[in-house]
Amino acid sequence: MNSKFSIEQEIQDFFHQFTLRILREANADPNSPKAVKMAMLDHFESIYPHFSMTDVFKRCNGKEHHDLMVEEYKKNFTLLLEGKVP
Repeated sequence: MNSKFSIEQEIQDFFHQFTLRILREANADPNSPKAVKMAMLDHFESIYPHFSMTDVFKRCNGKEHHDLMVEEYKKNFTLLLEGKVP
């Protein structure tokens, strides 16, 4: 398997699951950008601490795939800021 795809997929999966959990707790519509933004508003700062405990973070932090990990993290975080579920 291509490790680039695996890293990208793992990061997207993390963001997807994290966001859906928050949206379920808030009874927010995942298809509404405004609802996603409002539900996530109090949780943006907690994304990184949770992400830093994942296996993909531990594998890529300070290693050859670090730049890819950072790029993919930013991409998914930006989707959340736009009100989209990764």
